[in-house]
Amino acid sequence: MNTISVLIAAFQARRWLGDCLDAVYAQTLPPDWRLQVLLGIDGCADTLDYIETARRPTLQTVYLRRNRGTYVTFNTLMHYAEGDLIARFDADDVMLDGYLAEHIDALRGGADLSMSWSVYTDEHLRPTSIVPALPDYRPECGMRRKGTDGQFVAKRRIWQRLGAFRPWPCGADTEFVIRAQAAGFNVVVLEKFLYLRRTHATSLTAHPATNYESTERMQLQQLTIAYRDEYSSGIRSVNVDVEIEPDHTCLPKQFGPDPALLS
Repeated sequence: MNTISVLIAAFQARRWLGDCLDAVYAQTLPPDWRLQVLLGIDGCADTLDYIETARRPTLQTVYLRRNRGTYVTFNTLMHYAEGDLIARFDADDVMLDGYLAEHIDALRGGADLSMSWSVYTDEHLRPTSIVPALPDYRPECGMRRKGTDGQFVAKRRIWQRLGAFRPWPCGADTEFVIRAQAAGFNVVVLEKFLYLRRTHATSLTAHPATNYESTERMQLQQLTIAYRDEYSSGIRSVNVDVEIEPDHTCLPKQFGPDPALLS
C-alpha cells in the first residue's frame, strides 16, 4: 500500500480549516493508496481549540508551542510524514474533486514534483477576479492558468535530496521549487483547475509584512534570484539543513488536544 501525506500548516486558520479538511478527506484515491493528513498548528491556541471540536479520527495534529512561520511548521511536519508522496497545502485553500488523484497520476507518470492551475475565490469560496495580493491582476472568473509554487505534490526523494524549506517568513516554497529544478528533478504543471485559492487580507501574500510589495518579500526574492544562479553553476549546494521547532507536541489520533496545551 502506497501513502500520500498531506501537510497543512495553520495559523489563525479557525475560519478556514473546516472547508480545507472536509475537501481533503473527500478525495478519492487510487485503490492501492492510503491517505495521511498532518496538520501543523503554528503556535496558535485558537486554531488548536477549534481542532478539539472538529474531530477526525485519522487526523494527526502537531502543535508548535511557538509561532515559527509556515515553513518551519512544514519542516516539523515532515518529521512525521510517512508518505511516498508529500503534498504541501494551505489551510485556507480547498481541494477540488480529483486533486490528489491527478497529482498521483502525474507523479507515477514520470513527474517528480507537480503543481496545478487554480481558481481564486473570495472568503466564501466564490470565484473572483479581485485578488488583494495582486491588485493589477484580474483573472477571468478567478481562473489562474499557471502553476502556483505554494501548492504542490512531490516525491519523497526530493525532500531527501533538498533537505527542507528555508526557514523564511515567506517565499520559501518558490525557492524550494527552484532548488528542485536545479537538482534535475522533473517539475510539471497540470493544466487543470484543481483547487480553490481563497483570497483574504491575512494571507501571506496579502499581509502588509509579507505581501509582494513588502521589503521582506522583495529582499527574499532578490536572494532567491542570486541563489538560483549559484545552484545552476554548482557554487551553492541545493541541500538545506533542516530547521524544525523543537518545542512541539504530536497529539494522538482519535483524540482532541490536551486542554493543558491551551494554558
